[in-house]
Amino acid sequence: MASPGITVRLIGDPSAGPPQAAPHCGQRYQELKRQCLQEQSLFTDPLFDAVPSSLGYWQFGRGSENIQALEWKRPQEICRSPKFVEEEMSRTDVKQGQLGNCWFLAAAASLTLYPRLMQRVVPREQSFAQEDYAGIFHFQFWQYGQWVDVVVDDRLPVKNGELVFVRSCQSNEFWMPLLEKAYAKLNGSYEAMNGGYMNEAFVDFTGGIGESYQLKMPNPELFKVIRVALRKRSLMGAHIKITQKEDMEGVTPEGLVKGHAYSITAAHKLDHRGKKLKLLRLRNPWGMVEWNGRWSDHSSLWAGLDPQLQKSLQVRKEDGEFWMQMDDFLRYFDGLEICSLTPDLLEEEKEVGWNVHSFQGRWSIGYTAGGCRSSGLGDNFWMNPQYHVRLLEADESDLRKQRLDPSCTLLVSLTQKDRRQGRKRGKDFLPIGFEILKRIPNEEEFEQTFLKLAGPDKEIDTAKLQDILNKVTAKLSQLKTDGFGLELCQKIIQHFDTVFIGYDVDLTGTMNIHEMQLALEAAGFHLNHQLREVITSKYRDRYLMINFDSFLSCMVQLEAIFMFSTIIHVLAWCETDHEYDDKLASENRKTELE
Repeated sequence: MASPGITVRLIGDPSAGPPQAAPHCGQRYQELKRQCLQEQSLFTDPLFDAVPSSLGYWQFGRGSENIQALEWKRPQEICRSPKFVEEEMSRTDVKQGQLGNCWFLAAAASLTLYPRLMQRVVPREQSFAQEDYAGIFHFQFWQYGQWVDVVVDDRLPVKNGELVFVRSCQSNEFWMPLLEKAYAKLNGSYEAMNGGYMNEAFVDFTGGIGESYQLKMPNPELFKVIRVALRKRSLMGAHIKITQKEDMEGVTPEGLVKGHAYSITAAHKLDHRGKKLKLLRLRNPWGMVEWNGRWSDHSSLWAGLDPQLQKSLQVRKEDGEFWMQMDDFLRYFDGLEICSLTPDLLEEEKEVGWNVHSFQGRWSIGYTAGGCRSSGLGDNFWMNPQYHVRLLEADESDLRKQRLDPSCTLLVSLTQKDRRQGRKRGKDFLPIGFEILKRIPNEEEFEQTFLKLAGPDKEIDTAKLQDILNKVTAKLSQLKTDGFGLELCQKIIQHFDTVFIGYDVDLTGTMNIHEMQLALEAAGFHLNHQLREVITSKYRDRYLMINFDSFLSCMVQLEAIFMFSTIIHVLAWCETDHEYDDKLASENRKTELE
């Protein structure tokens, strides 16, 4: 008997090496560079030109005072002897400009602590060496299940001889301004980067899984969580909320910036005057403005430490980096963001046991847009897309400790596509979310029902099935059927078990969309979300329910089509009753079959 479940696409194989990046908008870096070198010309990007629309749409839009006297210049026009990277990339290379993208810069600063990860985002073969320079650079980002390679020219916004946006502490270093430009191109404009959360950039830099913690909710394990995350090379950041727009980036008397994103770069436990203290190291992406409280750069508390320890921890420099005591951190900060890295990013970790799965989905009005429980649409909540996850393997750490009830860690991340690109049209991120619910099995009840109907031999032939179905349905007045003929019963015997009763969990005599999806899985039809939507829409009634006759017709038709035709016939068959745009039809041709 098939158990309910879902078919998923496994992304990334640690043994297969890093996945290849797809060229963004079809622009291939090597081809474009080779062409420019042959023609002895410098690359100009037609898809992200040196025009006001690349800057923004309002604050940096056409006619704005912020772009008056602004010019686009290449690095050799800004300074002498420009370098892509001066020595090594460092978190101190990131100094924020006039853009409110501290979330992105704080994430980039954190990434510099992990050279191998950084090399994926910022390929290191690039330079301004005369024999290799063509005015073109490229960077790679994770976008919705795959890496994309984004090319840019090196014309950068300049005002009064200085870069308008991010810059390095080294005036002749340009990897960070060019990275920022590539990310701006990916999102439609520089201004589209205004405001955000570090986890958005963390995920785009790594393909990892983001999680958030509200720091005003007590969590005695939080420092342990942070230390474990740092040990596992997770990326982390923190921020202070604001209650009104005027407070944005206001500096508190303690030297902290409101509405601002900070990187968390280290954690340390120490003994101080008989007390166990927990310290965190943070960094302001401005490269200046630091915490001035306990354990700040010039705090007198450092004098109470062993000189060697003091030397290894304390840094008296205006570089935006500082230490804080854990309870001060919890007092002043509101949110913590952690991005856990996936196996292909942790290939040196021999015991990592992550499996990574990705789903593409959407909310469709009248079909899968059920709303949240608190919206007053509680009766429609079941309509939302649902995924059944079975956790079969315990965490290795729990197994090593021989715990009686070992756990299996599950991380779930929800992402919206291309929302920043819609900002110039007045659109922005939508308030979305998900809930994780514990599912109570019904397999045992289903099996008992089948055995009772089938008899001691656990088998039924066509005649017995006809007799059983007609007798049972005669007693169940809620089932809408005119009876069963021998031909239909023969098809049922040949192609599938009595799934309907087992997955009509609420015993209404009809199936809702979720029950139908589980029944399809149990019968062996592992379809992607969009295809399930098209198929079930053909057989549902106006109340979004499927009666018994429609269920049987659907199953028989599916079996025949999957046996004798390709999945394209499914689309043609369904589209006679359901109109879909070309894009969705294209997606539906890609079934995910195990």
